[in-house]
Amino acid sequence: MKYTVVLLLCCAAVQSQERLDEVIVTDSRISKSRKNSGKAVVKITAKEIAKNKGTSLAQLLNQYAGMYISGAQMHPGQNLSYNIRGGNNRQVLVRIDGVVVSDPSQIESEFDLRLLALDQIASIEVVKGASSSLYGSGAATAVIDITTKNTATKKTSLNVRREWGTQNTHDQKLGSLSNVQRHYAQLQHSVAKIGLSASINRFTSNGMSSVVGTENDAVTKENIQFNAKSQYERPWTWMAFYQRDIIDSDYDATYPTYADAPNTLLSKNQRYGFSPSFTKGKSSVQAHVSWSDTERDFASNFPINYTSNVFTSELTWRYRASEKLTLLGGSLVQDIRSKNSSLVNAFEHDNIAFFVSAHWQHPKGYALQLSGRNTVHSAFGAHQTFTVNPYYLFSFSNESYWKFFSSFATSFIAPSHYKMFDPYYGNLSLAPEENITHESGIEYVATKSRVTLVGFQRTEKNVILWNPSGYINDVKEQKVRGVELDGVFSFKNLTLQANYMFVEKVKQDPIRLPKHAANLGLSYDRPKAQCGVHLRYVGSRTDTNFENGKRVNLAAFTLLDARVSFPNLIGDASASLSLTNVFDAAYTEFHGFTTLGRNMNIGMQYAF
Repeated sequence: MKYTVVLLLCCAAVQSQERLDEVIVTDSRISKSRKNSGKAVVKITAKEIAKNKGTSLAQLLNQYAGMYISGAQMHPGQNLSYNIRGGNNRQVLVRIDGVVVSDPSQIESEFDLRLLALDQIASIEVVKGASSSLYGSGAATAVIDITTKNTATKKTSLNVRREWGTQNTHDQKLGSLSNVQRHYAQLQHSVAKIGLSASINRFTSNGMSSVVGTENDAVTKENIQFNAKSQYERPWTWMAFYQRDIIDSDYDATYPTYADAPNTLLSKNQRYGFSPSFTKGKSSVQAHVSWSDTERDFASNFPINYTSNVFTSELTWRYRASEKLTLLGGSLVQDIRSKNSSLVNAFEHDNIAFFVSAHWQHPKGYALQLSGRNTVHSAFGAHQTFTVNPYYLFSFSNESYWKFFSSFATSFIAPSHYKMFDPYYGNLSLAPEENITHESGIEYVATKSRVTLVGFQRTEKNVILWNPSGYINDVKEQKVRGVELDGVFSFKNLTLQANYMFVEKVKQDPIRLPKHAANLGLSYDRPKAQCGVHLRYVGSRTDTNFENGKRVNLAAFTLLDARVSFPNLIGDASASLSLTNVFDAAYTEFHGFTTLGRNMNIGMQYAF
């Protein structure tokens, strides 16, 4: 491990000039350049997504500092754990095309990232740290903001992609390229100054078992998207979408023993949304109205069906009061309902929230962002959160600067429907979890480099725990602290990316959470060919053996991936080839479950 850290420290520098001008919206909900942001923000562009063909969204997120999505290297139907900055699923908020998404039928009420297809995503922003003052419950360790592909041109365009891959576990010969298949098509057209886009993605796999076993557990995923948005130059603009994601997966038994079993999960999520906006002078107003419904059906020795739906209406107003000061205000109304097949009545509650924010920046480099929110929850009442985020910018030139930033923020996590209303374990007296996060960092940016170092500490209060009698609030405070080092250095055609994460739950024994994790990536880009290698290190962890309830140690592991792509192979055709876990390393993410060994993926794409 120490040699990996030394290597990363020596290599730490970040990105080319192309990324210095990127627009960051998520951290303050006010459009501005990364240079004028006071938070540690990860921006994953369309170019970076295109370089990672054949991977999942969770595998891509794992390449960035502070993020560890456990379960990403396992069976594609496996549940994921969002261990961002030492947190868990309920502390991460997900937005898709500006709309907060969640599944109230889940125990933690989180959105299932397994449902999404990376091919349909245009860009991803991740704001690490507490953001409840702007986004509400769940935004305690990160906000993952996803923008789907919705651009269109006057000329009709069709983009088709096909992928084939193996699905081997450790110590297997490369299997059939038909074990994993992905089909993707996107059609775009503009008519009457309205851009229309439709896409479909279908993924199938049948090459590995969920737990360590002998049978293969098949998985099918299907993603459909329809988007329409205005393209005329008027004060009024709008966007509408329909998105449907389905996963149909076999899975195995874990109790009373890990064993092959004919269990299946069918999960469906549909989202409808409409977002009009109006801009005049220094003011702009934007609305989001959306409806989301989810159904999960488990067929096993303990069959059960879950359904949920969420109606969300949000209005946001932005006003540029001066060159130095920008103001923001907004309101949110949500109707949230869920039900399972063992109950007669549905669980339901309402959320009403009001939030305000101000961003002030002096020409000499001093800046301050303030935000506050009041949320009224029909089950537990009102809750307030706030953020204080000062930073200082010392510029050498337009391309080179030092930035010093700090923040003090509170956040909360509302108890899920399951934890409140379940007839066996629910507790209507539960209070929301409260998090207090301190964060400080420094960033250096030059023409072709950037280095970011961040330290944080989070105090967690009223943490909800499970015991045999039901869910309770823990009277003890819990502390989590960590350090992130992030960087890339760009030459003419060569880019070196590196990051390191240390995270510690003070005086705790967490499950599946490594103290140390690191990434090192090298890419070489030319117009006719692009190639790269990626090295990922995950430190040792502990897990629970479900058969006897005892703790087991999981050894550290290192994975090496390699890829090559040809953007302009023949005319508008492109091709890609990747080899993952090149050295076929043996490792474990969850005790008793299989992990991916050495595998190959081949892709072909054509644009009409």
